Amino acid sequence: MQSKKLIPGLDVMKFIMAFLIVDIHVKGYLITPPIIQQYIILPIEGLAVPEFFIISSFLFFSKMRRSNNDPQVLFHFWHRLVLLYLFWTIVWSPIILMQKPYLHEGAGSLLHFVLDFFFGNTFDASWFLGALIVGVPIVFGLSKILEERMVWILPFLVYIYLHYHTRLPAAWQVPYNFYNSFKDPNLAFPGGLLWIAIGYHLSNEHIVNRIASIRNGYFWVALLVGLISYSVGIFPMYLLIVCVTLLFMAAYTWKLPTENLMIYKRLRAYSILFYVIHDSFKKIPKYLFSNIHNGPLLYVITLIVCWLSSEFIIRMRNVRGFHWLKYAY
Repeated sequence: MQSKKLIPGLDVMKFIMAFLIVDIHVKGYLITPPIIQQYIILPIEGLAVPEFFIISSFLFFSKMRRSNNDPQVLFHFWHRLVLLYLFWTIVWSPIILMQKPYLHEGAGSLLHFVLDFFFGNTFDASWFLGALIVGVPIVFGLSKILEERMVWILPFLVYIYLHYHTRLPAAWQVPYNFYNSFKDPNLAFPGGLLWIAIGYHLSNEHIVNRIASIRNGYFWVALLVGLISYSVGIFPMYLLIVCVTLLFMAAYTWKLPTENLMIYKRLRAYSILFYVIHDSFKKIPKYLFSNIHNGPLLYVITLIVCWLSSEFIIRMRNVRGFHWLKYAY
């Protein structure tokens, strides 16, 4: 099993996925021909958010297993994530106030905002954080009441339900429609539950050791075959699960230089900072300059701002009086 605290391949992969997530929202890919977008870029970018979930879940549940399921580990994870989410909710509050008119409606808006915080989103793209905050304790709870090999079943059924709810009788669509009345459940904890469960299963030491025993190249080849099939629409809903899992395995077994481990810690920080900064920031130049729209120019601008902001936050965190920046990532 690799280092308990640092797995370079996962840190690098999460950083790459952060670039893809920025591109999903800013659409830098519009510079490429439509056929390239359809069959190469969009299928690959479709792996990005699920991979973020799986890596985050894997790292958390690996730590839980090493601590013999100490509840304090779960509390620390949950507390840390809530503080990070609150930090960026405050940072982006001017944009949130413009986007959520109900916040101007008085005391009743507080409950609505709390529901958004945990079961929807506050700032753009923050649903990932809320989904982890709610979804990780659910999967952990399932692991306490079910046999380990059964934990994936309920999250998988939720995944199937989200994709096939329109084909079910009207009565079966009520839960989806209820949730969808304030937030698309695909962009909330129900949409992240399966990926969190996969991360849980992958954290099993026997599975991890088996993955580590297989040559890295096999995973990349299998992933390429899976992506080709996925991109042409062969069982896309199920192949997405296969591809995201193979991508994790390829990243986990990726042999990278270990002389300077600090660079991987830096990339890990960049990943979360790019995520929480990009989608809200992009609205600022679009608001200030009417000729700036989603596309390659805004993508480059957003990446530069994300990098500069991340560097500033990471460096200033160690400056006296700025230790509170530790809550930013």
